[in-house]
Amino acid sequence: MYKWAVAIPFVTVLPLIMGCNKLLDAGTPDGKVVTSEVYKSDSLAQAAVIGIYFKMMESFGPFNGYMSRYPGLSCDDLAAGNTVVATDQPFLSNTLPSSNKEVRYIWANTYLYIYQCNDLIEGLTGKNSITPALHDQLLGEAYFLRAFSYFYLVNLYGEVPLVLSTDYTKSANMPRTAVTDVYNQIVDDLQNAQNLLKVAYVTTPEFPNARVRVNRLAVRALQARIYLYLGQWANAAAAASEVIQSGVYQLETDLLQTFRYNSMETILQFMPVLETYNTAEGGWFVPINPNGRPALTLSDSLLKYIEPGDKRKTNWVRTVTVSSKQYNSPFKYKLNTATPREEYNMVLRLAEQYCIRAEARAMLDQLPDAVNDLNTIRKRAGLPDLTNITTQTQAMAAVEQERRMELFAEWGHRWFDLKRWPARSATHPNDKRIDEIMSAYRPTYWKTTAAFWPIPSDEITRNPALVQNEGYN
Repeated sequence: MYKWAVAIPFVTVLPLIMGCNKLLDAGTPDGKVVTSEVYKSDSLAQAAVIGIYFKMMESFGPFNGYMSRYPGLSCDDLAAGNTVVATDQPFLSNTLPSSNKEVRYIWANTYLYIYQCNDLIEGLTGKNSITPALHDQLLGEAYFLRAFSYFYLVNLYGEVPLVLSTDYTKSANMPRTAVTDVYNQIVDDLQNAQNLLKVAYVTTPEFPNARVRVNRLAVRALQARIYLYLGQWANAAAAASEVIQSGVYQLETDLLQTFRYNSMETILQFMPVLETYNTAEGGWFVPINPNGRPALTLSDSLLKYIEPGDKRKTNWVRTVTVSSKQYNSPFKYKLNTATPREEYNMVLRLAEQYCIRAEARAMLDQLPDAVNDLNTIRKRAGLPDLTNITTQTQAMAAVEQERRMELFAEWGHRWFDLKRWPARSATHPNDKRIDEIMSAYRPTYWKTTAAFWPIPSDEITRNPALVQNEGYN
Protein backbone atom coordinates (compact mmCIF):
# COMPACT_ATOMS: atom_id res chain seq x y z
CA MET A 1 0.00 0.00 0.00
CA TYR A 2 2.79 2.43 0.83
CA LYS A 3 5.47 1.36 -1.65
CA TRP A 4 5.62 4.93 -2.89
CA ALA A 5 6.57 6.06 0.61
CA VAL A 6 9.55 3.78 0.91
CA ALA A 7 11.23 5.60 -1.94
CA ILE A 8 10.72 9.04 -0.45
CA PRO A 9 14.17 10.54 0.13
CA PHE A 10 13.19 11.94 3.53
CA VAL A 11 13.27 8.52 5.14
CA THR A 12 16.93 7.97 4.37
CA VAL A 13 17.89 11.44 3.20
CA LEU A 14 17.14 14.83 4.70
CA PRO A 15 15.44 17.22 2.29
CA LEU A 16 17.22 20.42 1.45
CA ILE A 17 15.44 23.30 3.14
CA MET A 18 15.26 26.46 1.13
CA GLY A 19 18.12 28.73 2.07
CA CYS A 20 16.39 32.06 1.56
CA ASN A 21 14.08 31.57 4.52
CA LYS A 22 16.03 31.69 7.76
CA LEU A 23 13.21 30.47 9.94
CA LEU A 24 12.92 27.38 7.78
CA ASP A 25 16.67 27.07 7.32
CA ALA A 26 18.22 24.66 9.79
CA GLY A 27 21.58 24.62 8.12
CA THR A 28 21.24 21.26 6.40
CA PRO A 29 24.33 20.30 4.43
CA ASP A 30 24.36 19.53 0.75
CA GLY A 31 24.20 15.86 -0.05
CA LYS A 32 22.65 12.90 1.67
CA VAL A 33 22.48 12.14 5.36
CA VAL A 34 21.50 8.65 6.47
CA THR A 35 18.79 8.38 9.10
CA SER A 36 21.09 6.87 11.71
CA GLU A 37 23.14 10.08 11.69
CA VAL A 38 20.16 12.43 11.98
CA TYR A 39 19.54 11.80 15.67
CA LYS A 40 23.16 12.38 16.63
CA SER A 41 22.98 16.05 15.68
CA ASP A 42 20.73 18.86 16.94
CA SER A 43 20.88 20.67 13.62
CA LEU A 44 20.06 17.60 11.55
CA ALA A 45 17.21 16.54 13.81
CA GLN A 46 15.75 20.04 13.65
CA ALA A 47 16.08 20.00 9.88
CA ALA A 48 14.13 16.74 9.80
CA VAL A 49 11.18 18.33 11.62
CA ILE A 50 11.33 21.46 9.50
CA GLY A 51 11.34 19.19 6.47
CA ILE A 52 7.80 18.10 7.31
CA TYR A 53 6.52 21.69 7.38
CA PHE A 54 8.36 22.38 4.16
CA LYS A 55 6.93 19.30 2.45
CA MET A 56 3.41 20.33 3.47
CA MET A 57 3.85 23.74 1.83
CA GLU A 58 6.17 23.15 -1.13
CA SER A 59 3.29 22.73 -3.59
CA PHE A 60 -0.49 22.82 -3.71
CA GLY A 61 -1.61 19.92 -1.58
CA PRO A 62 -3.60 18.59 1.37
CA PHE A 63 -2.46 21.28 3.79
CA ASN A 64 -1.73 23.97 1.24
CA GLY A 65 -5.10 24.92 -0.18
CA TYR A 66 -6.78 21.58 -0.82
CA MET A 67 -8.52 21.45 2.57
CA SER A 68 -10.14 24.81 1.88
CA ARG A 69 -11.06 24.05 -1.73
CA TYR A 70 -12.33 20.51 -2.07
CA PRO A 71 -14.33 20.03 1.15
CA GLY A 72 -15.81 23.49 0.49
CA LEU A 73 -16.90 22.43 -2.98
CA SER A 74 -18.32 19.21 -1.56
CA CYS A 75 -20.92 21.10 0.47
CA ASP A 76 -22.77 24.42 0.51
CA ASP A 77 -19.65 26.49 1.18
CA LEU A 78 -18.12 27.10 -2.26
CA ALA A 79 -19.44 27.16 -5.81
CA ALA A 80 -18.04 27.49 -9.31
CA GLY A 81 -17.35 30.99 -10.60
CA ASN A 82 -16.89 31.81 -14.26
CA THR A 83 -16.58 28.23 -15.48
CA VAL A 84 -16.55 24.83 -13.84
CA VAL A 85 -13.01 23.50 -13.67
CA ALA A 86 -12.91 19.84 -14.66
CA THR A 87 -11.18 18.82 -11.44
CA ASP A 88 -13.87 20.59 -9.39
CA GLN A 89 -16.92 19.04 -11.07
CA PRO A 90 -16.95 15.69 -9.18
CA PHE A 91 -16.82 17.57 -5.88
CA LEU A 92 -19.53 20.03 -6.94
CA SER A 93 -21.85 17.15 -7.82
CA ASN A 94 -20.78 14.74 -5.07
CA THR A 95 -20.01 12.14 -7.73
CA LEU A 96 -16.40 11.31 -6.99
CA PRO A 97 -15.01 8.22 -8.72
CA SER A 98 -12.56 6.14 -6.72
CA SER A 99 -9.96 6.95 -9.39
CA ASN A 100 -10.17 10.71 -8.72
CA LYS A 101 -6.67 12.18 -8.81
CA GLU A 102 -7.24 14.81 -6.13
CA VAL A 103 -8.67 12.24 -3.72
CA ARG A 104 -5.64 10.03 -4.27
CA TYR A 105 -3.21 12.96 -4.03
CA ILE A 106 -4.62 13.99 -0.65
CA TRP A 107 -4.48 10.41 0.64
CA ALA A 108 -0.95 9.72 -0.60
CA ASN A 109 0.60 12.98 0.52
CA THR A 110 -1.02 12.94 3.93
CA TYR A 111 0.40 9.47 4.48
CA LEU A 112 3.76 10.82 3.39
CA TYR A 113 3.60 13.40 6.17
CA ILE A 114 2.61 10.66 8.61
CA TYR A 115 5.53 8.53 7.43
CA GLN A 116 7.89 11.43 8.07
CA CYS A 117 6.40 11.93 11.53
CA ASN A 118 6.77 8.22 12.29
CA ASP A 119 10.42 8.37 11.28
CA LEU A 120 10.99 11.26 13.67
CA ILE A 121 9.08 9.68 16.53
CA GLU A 122 11.05 6.45 16.16
CA GLY A 123 14.33 8.31 16.00
CA LEU A 124 13.61 10.62 18.92
CA THR A 125 12.16 7.94 21.19
CA GLY A 126 15.05 5.60 20.42
CA LYS A 127 18.71 6.08 21.20
CA ASN A 128 19.74 9.61 20.26
CA SER A 129 22.12 12.41 21.18
CA ILE A 130 19.77 15.37 20.91
CA THR A 131 19.86 18.13 23.53
CA PRO A 132 16.97 17.39 25.96
CA ALA A 133 15.08 20.67 25.48
CA LEU A 134 15.33 20.47 21.70
CA HIS A 135 14.45 16.79 21.81
CA ASP A 136 11.16 17.56 23.57
CA GLN A 137 10.29 20.37 21.15
CA LEU A 138 10.92 18.28 18.06
CA LEU A 139 9.20 15.17 19.37
CA GLY A 140 6.20 17.23 20.44
CA GLU A 141 5.94 18.74 16.97
CA ALA A 142 6.10 15.30 15.37
CA TYR A 143 3.29 13.99 17.57
CA PHE A 144 1.17 17.06 16.80
CA LEU A 145 1.71 16.87 13.04
CA ARG A 146 0.85 13.17 13.00
CA ALA A 147 -2.35 13.82 14.94
CA PHE A 148 -3.18 16.75 12.65
CA SER A 149 -2.74 14.55 9.58
CA TYR A 150 -4.89 11.73 10.93
CA PHE A 151 -7.62 14.21 11.88
CA TYR A 152 -8.07 15.14 8.24
CA LEU A 153 -7.81 11.59 6.93
CA VAL A 154 -10.45 10.25 9.31
CA ASN A 155 -12.85 13.09 8.53
CA LEU A 156 -12.43 12.78 4.77
CA TYR A 157 -12.35 9.00 4.35
CA GLY A 158 -13.76 7.54 7.57
CA GLU A 159 -11.88 4.42 8.61
CA VAL A 160 -8.24 4.59 7.48
CA PRO A 161 -5.15 2.46 8.11
CA LEU A 162 -3.49 3.57 11.34
CA VAL A 163 0.17 3.47 10.37
CA LEU A 164 2.46 4.18 13.34
CA SER A 165 5.70 2.70 12.06
CA THR A 166 8.14 3.18 9.20
CA ASP A 167 8.30 -0.60 8.78
CA TYR A 168 6.77 -1.30 5.39
CA THR A 169 6.13 -4.94 6.26
CA LYS A 170 3.72 -3.76 8.95
CA SER A 171 1.80 -1.33 6.75
CA ALA A 172 1.85 -2.96 3.31
CA ASN A 173 -1.32 -4.99 3.87
CA MET A 174 -2.84 -3.09 6.75
CA PRO A 175 -6.65 -2.92 6.79
CA ARG A 176 -8.65 0.16 7.70
CA THR A 177 -8.85 1.04 11.38
CA ALA A 178 -12.07 1.92 13.19
CA VAL A 179 -12.74 5.65 13.46
CA THR A 180 -12.84 5.38 17.26
CA ASP A 181 -9.36 3.86 17.34
CA VAL A 182 -7.97 6.52 15.02
CA TYR A 183 -9.37 9.22 17.29
CA ASN A 184 -7.93 7.47 20.34
CA GLN A 185 -4.50 7.67 18.70
CA ILE A 186 -5.02 11.34 17.87
CA VAL A 187 -5.89 12.02 21.51
CA ASP A 188 -2.82 10.09 22.69
CA ASP A 189 -0.51 11.90 20.26
CA LEU A 190 -1.81 15.29 21.32
CA GLN A 191 -1.43 14.40 24.99
CA ASN A 192 2.18 13.46 24.31
CA ALA A 193 2.69 16.74 22.45
CA GLN A 194 1.09 18.71 25.29
CA ASN A 195 3.46 17.11 27.80
CA LEU A 196 6.52 17.89 25.69
CA LEU A 197 5.96 21.39 24.33
CA LYS A 198 6.22 24.82 25.92
CA VAL A 199 4.06 27.90 25.41
CA ALA A 200 6.93 29.89 23.91
CA TYR A 201 7.19 29.77 20.12
CA VAL A 202 10.36 28.81 18.27
CA THR A 203 11.46 32.00 16.52
CA THR A 204 14.57 33.64 15.08
CA PRO A 205 15.83 37.25 15.10
CA GLU A 206 14.69 37.57 11.49
CA PHE A 207 11.16 36.42 12.38
CA PRO A 208 10.67 37.37 16.04
CA ASN A 209 6.87 37.20 15.95
CA ALA A 210 6.40 34.18 13.71
CA ARG A 211 4.05 31.47 14.90
CA VAL A 212 4.90 28.84 12.32
CA ARG A 213 6.15 26.10 14.65
CA VAL A 214 3.84 24.19 16.97
CA ASN A 215 3.75 25.26 20.63
CA ARG A 216 1.79 23.95 23.60
CA LEU A 217 -1.18 26.24 23.00
CA ALA A 218 -1.48 25.09 19.38
CA VAL A 219 -1.77 21.59 20.81
CA ARG A 220 -4.49 22.72 23.20
CA ALA A 221 -6.32 24.43 20.32
CA LEU A 222 -6.37 21.24 18.27
CA GLN A 223 -7.32 19.25 21.36
CA ALA A 224 -10.30 21.57 21.84
CA ARG A 225 -11.46 20.77 18.31
CA ILE A 226 -10.91 17.02 18.74
CA TYR A 227 -12.81 16.92 22.02
CA LEU A 228 -15.64 18.85 20.39
CA TYR A 229 -15.87 16.32 17.57
CA LEU A 230 -15.87 13.51 20.15
CA GLY A 231 -18.67 15.10 22.15
CA GLN A 232 -16.44 15.58 25.21
CA TRP A 233 -17.92 18.98 25.94
CA ALA A 234 -16.20 19.73 29.26
CA ASN A 235 -12.78 18.82 27.85
CA ALA A 236 -13.41 20.92 24.75
CA ALA A 237 -14.44 23.94 26.81
CA ALA A 238 -11.45 23.56 29.13
CA ALA A 239 -8.93 23.32 26.29
CA ALA A 240 -10.42 26.29 24.45
CA SER A 241 -10.50 28.30 27.67
CA GLU A 242 -6.81 27.67 28.26
CA VAL A 243 -6.03 29.10 24.83
CA ILE A 244 -8.43 32.05 25.15
CA GLN A 245 -7.31 32.97 28.65
CA SER A 246 -3.58 32.50 28.01
CA GLY A 247 -3.10 36.17 27.17
CA VAL A 248 -0.98 35.22 24.17
CA TYR A 249 -3.67 35.87 21.57
CA GLN A 250 -6.34 38.44 20.86
CA LEU A 251 -8.95 38.90 18.18
CA GLU A 252 -7.88 41.40 15.56
CA THR A 253 -10.27 44.34 15.70
CA ASP A 254 -9.44 45.05 12.06
CA LEU A 255 -10.65 42.06 10.06
CA LEU A 256 -8.20 42.92 7.29
CA GLN A 257 -5.34 41.99 9.62
CA THR A 258 -6.67 38.56 10.55
CA PHE A 259 -4.81 36.51 7.94
CA ARG A 260 -1.59 38.49 7.80
CA TYR A 261 1.72 37.02 8.95
CA ASN A 262 1.77 39.13 12.12
CA SER A 263 -1.87 38.62 13.14
CA MET A 264 -2.37 38.58 16.91
CA GLU A 265 -5.16 36.06 16.35
CA THR A 266 -2.73 33.46 15.03
CA ILE A 267 -2.25 30.28 17.04
CA LEU A 268 -0.48 28.47 14.21
CA GLN A 269 0.34 29.42 10.64
CA PHE A 270 2.29 27.58 7.96
CA MET A 271 4.93 29.75 6.31
CA PRO A 272 4.56 29.99 2.52
CA VAL A 273 7.28 28.55 0.33
CA LEU A 274 5.53 28.60 -3.06
CA GLU A 275 7.40 30.66 -5.63
CA THR A 276 4.17 31.87 -7.23
CA TYR A 277 1.83 32.82 -4.35
CA ASN A 278 1.73 33.81 -0.69
CA THR A 279 -0.99 31.21 -0.15
CA ALA A 280 -2.78 28.69 -2.32
CA GLU A 281 -6.10 30.24 -1.29
CA GLY A 282 -4.97 33.66 -2.47
CA GLY A 283 -3.85 32.17 -5.76
CA TRP A 284 -7.14 30.37 -6.28
CA PHE A 285 -9.70 32.81 -4.91
CA VAL A 286 -8.27 36.16 -6.11
CA PRO A 287 -8.30 36.68 -9.91
CA ILE A 288 -5.18 38.14 -11.50
CA ASN A 289 -7.42 40.70 -13.19
CA PRO A 290 -9.06 42.70 -10.36
CA ASN A 291 -12.15 43.12 -12.54
CA GLY A 292 -12.21 39.52 -13.66
CA ARG A 293 -14.57 36.71 -12.80
CA PRO A 294 -13.32 34.43 -10.04
CA ALA A 295 -12.88 30.71 -10.60
CA LEU A 296 -14.54 29.96 -7.25
CA THR A 297 -17.26 31.82 -5.38
CA LEU A 298 -19.17 31.54 -2.16
CA SER A 299 -22.42 29.63 -2.48
CA ASP A 300 -25.71 31.48 -2.71
CA SER A 301 -26.78 29.37 0.26
CA LEU A 302 -24.10 30.98 2.40
CA LEU A 303 -24.55 34.50 1.08
CA LYS A 304 -28.25 34.66 1.89
CA TYR A 305 -27.54 34.04 5.58
CA ILE A 306 -25.11 36.96 5.96
CA GLU A 307 -26.72 39.50 8.28
CA PRO A 308 -26.93 43.18 7.30
CA GLY A 309 -23.96 45.11 8.65
CA ASP A 310 -21.70 42.06 8.99
CA LYS A 311 -18.16 43.37 8.47
CA ARG A 312 -17.08 39.94 7.33
CA LYS A 313 -19.07 40.58 4.16
CA THR A 314 -17.22 43.80 3.41
CA ASN A 315 -13.77 42.61 4.50
CA TRP A 316 -13.69 38.90 3.65
CA VAL A 317 -15.87 38.74 0.53
CA ARG A 318 -14.81 40.15 -2.84
CA THR A 319 -17.74 41.35 -4.94
CA VAL A 320 -17.35 42.09 -8.64
CA THR A 321 -19.89 42.53 -11.43
CA VAL A 322 -18.96 41.17 -14.85
CA SER A 323 -21.37 41.25 -17.79
CA SER A 324 -24.21 42.27 -15.45
CA LYS A 325 -23.64 39.26 -13.20
CA GLN A 326 -22.42 39.61 -9.63
CA TYR A 327 -19.77 37.28 -8.23
CA ASN A 328 -18.94 36.98 -4.53
CA SER A 329 -15.73 35.12 -3.77
CA PRO A 330 -13.68 34.42 -0.62
CA PHE A 331 -11.32 37.31 0.10
CA LYS A 332 -9.77 36.46 3.44
CA TYR A 333 -6.42 36.27 1.69
CA LYS A 334 -5.84 39.34 -0.47
CA LEU A 335 -2.65 38.49 -2.35
CA ASN A 336 -2.39 36.37 -5.48
CA THR A 337 1.34 36.97 -5.89
CA ALA A 338 4.49 35.66 -4.22
CA THR A 339 5.70 39.07 -3.06
CA PRO A 340 5.49 40.82 -0.75
CA ARG A 341 5.36 37.95 1.76
CA GLU A 342 2.61 39.31 3.99
CA GLU A 343 0.12 36.46 4.28
CA TYR A 344 0.74 33.06 5.83
CA ASN A 345 -1.49 29.99 5.70
CA MET A 346 -3.71 30.31 8.79
CA VAL A 347 -4.03 26.87 10.41
CA LEU A 348 -5.42 27.62 13.88
CA ARG A 349 -6.80 30.94 15.08
CA LEU A 350 -8.43 32.34 18.17
CA ALA A 351 -11.90 32.89 16.70
CA GLU A 352 -12.34 29.15 16.24
CA GLN A 353 -11.64 28.64 19.94
CA TYR A 354 -14.50 30.98 20.86
CA CYS A 355 -16.76 29.02 18.50
CA ILE A 356 -15.62 25.72 20.04
CA ARG A 357 -16.21 26.93 23.57
CA ALA A 358 -19.59 28.36 22.65
CA GLU A 359 -20.73 25.03 21.22
CA ALA A 360 -19.35 23.04 24.14
CA ARG A 361 -21.06 25.36 26.62
CA ALA A 362 -24.32 25.14 24.69
CA MET A 363 -24.19 21.35 24.86
CA LEU A 364 -23.50 21.59 28.59
CA ASP A 365 -26.60 23.81 28.93
CA GLN A 366 -24.44 26.76 29.96
CA LEU A 367 -26.43 28.97 27.63
CA PRO A 368 -25.50 32.46 28.92
CA ASP A 369 -21.79 31.61 28.68
CA ALA A 370 -22.27 30.13 25.22
CA VAL A 371 -24.03 33.29 24.06
CA ASN A 372 -21.27 35.46 25.52
CA ASP A 373 -18.70 33.62 23.40
CA LEU A 374 -20.80 34.01 20.27
CA ASN A 375 -21.30 37.70 21.02
CA THR A 376 -17.55 38.17 21.27
CA ILE A 377 -17.27 37.00 17.67
CA ARG A 378 -20.29 39.01 16.59
CA LYS A 379 -19.00 42.20 18.18
CA ARG A 380 -15.81 41.95 16.15
CA ALA A 381 -17.98 41.52 13.05
CA GLY A 382 -19.98 44.67 13.90
CA LEU A 383 -23.17 42.78 14.75
CA PRO A 384 -25.52 43.28 17.71
CA ASP A 385 -25.53 40.89 20.63
CA LEU A 386 -27.72 37.83 20.50
CA THR A 387 -30.64 37.94 22.92
CA ASN A 388 -33.56 35.73 23.86
CA ILE A 389 -31.69 32.46 23.42
CA THR A 390 -33.33 30.26 26.02
CA THR A 391 -32.99 26.72 24.65
CA GLN A 392 -30.16 24.48 23.57
CA THR A 393 -31.73 24.19 20.13
CA GLN A 394 -31.66 27.97 19.71
CA ALA A 395 -28.09 28.12 20.96
CA MET A 396 -26.91 25.45 18.52
CA ALA A 397 -28.61 27.23 15.63
CA ALA A 398 -26.68 30.35 16.61
CA VAL A 399 -23.45 28.33 16.84
CA GLU A 400 -23.98 26.99 13.34
CA GLN A 401 -24.63 30.49 11.99
CA GLU A 402 -21.49 31.97 13.55
CA ARG A 403 -19.26 29.06 12.57
CA ARG A 404 -20.50 29.32 9.02
CA MET A 405 -19.92 33.07 8.80
CA GLU A 406 -16.59 33.06 10.62
CA LEU A 407 -14.93 29.97 9.16
CA PHE A 408 -16.13 29.86 5.56
CA ALA A 409 -13.59 28.65 2.99
CA GLU A 410 -11.21 27.54 5.74
CA TRP A 411 -9.88 24.02 6.21
CA GLY A 412 -13.12 22.15 5.49
CA HIS A 413 -14.90 23.38 8.62
CA ARG A 414 -18.37 23.53 7.07
CA TRP A 415 -18.10 20.06 5.48
CA PHE A 416 -16.92 18.50 8.73
CA ASP A 417 -19.49 20.36 10.84
CA LEU A 418 -22.39 19.12 8.75
CA LYS A 419 -21.16 15.54 9.09
CA ARG A 420 -20.88 15.60 12.87
CA TRP A 421 -24.10 17.47 13.76
CA PRO A 422 -27.49 15.73 13.96
CA ALA A 423 -30.32 16.87 11.73
CA ARG A 424 -32.60 19.53 13.19
CA SER A 425 -35.82 18.71 11.34
CA ALA A 426 -38.34 16.17 12.55
CA THR A 427 -38.49 14.89 8.97
CA HIS A 428 -34.84 13.78 9.27
CA PRO A 429 -34.78 12.40 12.83
CA ASN A 430 -32.13 9.74 12.20
CA ASP A 431 -29.99 11.71 9.77
CA LYS A 432 -26.99 13.93 10.14
CA ARG A 433 -27.21 17.63 9.40
CA ILE A 434 -25.37 16.98 6.14
CA ASP A 435 -28.25 14.86 4.79
CA GLU A 436 -30.75 17.51 5.80
CA ILE A 437 -28.78 20.31 4.14
CA MET A 438 -27.39 18.58 1.08
CA SER A 439 -30.57 16.76 0.08
CA ALA A 440 -32.11 20.22 -0.31
CA TYR A 441 -29.01 21.92 -1.72
CA ARG A 442 -28.17 19.23 -4.30
CA PRO A 443 -31.33 17.11 -4.59
CA THR A 444 -30.28 15.63 -7.92
CA TYR A 445 -26.94 14.32 -6.73
CA TRP A 446 -26.87 13.93 -2.97
CA LYS A 447 -26.61 10.48 -1.41
CA THR A 448 -25.78 9.77 2.21
CA THR A 449 -22.76 7.74 1.13
CA ALA A 450 -21.17 10.88 -0.35
CA ALA A 451 -20.38 12.09 3.18
CA PHE A 452 -17.08 10.22 2.93
CA TRP A 453 -14.81 10.30 -0.07
CA PRO A 454 -13.81 7.04 -1.77
CA ILE A 455 -10.67 5.13 -0.87
CA PRO A 456 -8.38 5.62 -3.91
CA SER A 457 -8.80 2.66 -6.23
CA ASP A 458 -5.10 2.20 -6.87
CA GLU A 459 -4.50 1.94 -3.12
CA ILE A 460 -7.01 -0.91 -2.99
CA THR A 461 -5.24 -2.55 -5.92
CA ARG A 462 -1.97 -2.36 -4.01
CA ASN A 463 -3.50 -3.50 -0.75
CA PRO A 464 -6.47 -5.90 -1.07
CA ALA A 465 -7.02 -5.63 2.71
CA LEU A 466 -8.56 -2.21 2.11
CA VAL A 467 -12.33 -2.22 1.72
CA GLN A 468 -13.98 0.53 -0.32
CA ASN A 469 -16.42 2.97 1.28
CA GLU A 470 -20.08 2.26 0.70
CA GLY A 471 -21.43 3.83 -2.47
CA TYR A 472 -18.23 3.58 -4.49
CA ASN A 473 -16.83 0.95 -6.83
